[in-house]
Amino acid sequence: MLLDYEVFEQALTLFHHYSRQNSETVRQMQAKGILPTTRRRGFAVLDIGAGQGHLPSLMQPYADTLVLLEPNRRCVEVLQQAFPHVYPCPWGASALERLHRDYPQGFDLITMSHMLYHFDGLDDIRDKVRMALTLLKPGGQLVIVLNQPSAPMALIGIAFQVATGRQAEVATNQDLHAFCHTSRFYRDLAGQGTAVVIASIDTPLDRVPSRAALIALLRMCLINPLSESPCATDELDAFISEFLDSHYPRLTYPATLPSRDELIVIRLTPAPKGRILAPIRLLYGLFPG
Repeated sequence: MLLDYEVFEQALTLFHHYSRQNSETVRQMQAKGILPTTRRRGFAVLDIGAGQGHLPSLMQPYADTLVLLEPNRRCVEVLQQAFPHVYPCPWGASALERLHRDYPQGFDLITMSHMLYHFDGLDDIRDKVRMALTLLKPGGQLVIVLNQPSAPMALIGIAFQVATGRQAEVATNQDLHAFCHTSRFYRDLAGQGTAVVIASIDTPLDRVPSRAALIALLRMCLINPLSESPCATDELDAFISEFLDSHYPRLTYPATLPSRDELIVIRLTPAPKGRILAPIRLLYGLFPG
C-alpha cells in the first residue's frame, strides 16, 4: 500500500497535466510586470511550496537566481534532478533563517501558490506570510495564489474534512476563505508602504480523459502531503465518486471543470535601506535594527 505523501505526489502529477493553473499564473504575472518577459540580471525568485517544480520551471527562463522550498519527500526527489537550489524542508522559522543567511540580499519575487491551506489556522497563516515578506527586497513582490471558495478543489476538500470530522482543518479553511481573499488582510500584515492587488484568474481542469483519472487527481485535495500513513485510496475514491455524482451529474469525458483562483500581489514600496518592514524584522529577531 502506498503512503499518503506518495499518493499525493501521483495526484499532483495528474493535476499539473490537466490544470492551467501554473501557465495562467505566469501569464498574469508577466502581464502585470511582476515577472520579466526576458531574463533579467540579478532578478531573484523564491518559490515556497514548489511541489514538482511546474511553476518554477515556467519562471526559470526569466530569473537569474531561482530558489525552491518543498517538504514533500517525493517531490523533493523530482526537484533535485532539475534545479540546483532546493531546500527540502517545511516553511518556518528555521527555513527563514537559512534563507536569510544564504541570500542576505533578498528576493525580487516570492511565490506561494496554493500553500496557505496547509498551515495551522489563521494565526499560522499570518505568521508564515509575514516571514515571507521579510525576505523581499525593497520594491519586491509576494504573489499568493488561492482557490476561490467555489473552485472544485476547494469544495471537495472542505466537504471531506467535514465528513471525516477534521474540524481544525475545516476551521482553517473557513477562516482562510473569510479573511485571506481581502486586500486589508495583507496590508495589516505588511504595514504602511504596501500595495495589494487581487485579481481573479481562470484555472480550469481541462479535458481530463476519464472518470478514473479525475478521481485519482482529486485525491490530492483529501490527503496530507507530508503524512507517511498508509493511504486508504478505496475510501478516498468512494467519497470522490459520490462528490462527482452530486456536483457534476452530467459530466462527460474528456471533462473540463471550470475553476477560478485569486492572484494576490503584495508589493513593498521601495524605502530607505534598513527601514523596510522594520516591525516584522524585529518580531523575528533575524535582522539588525
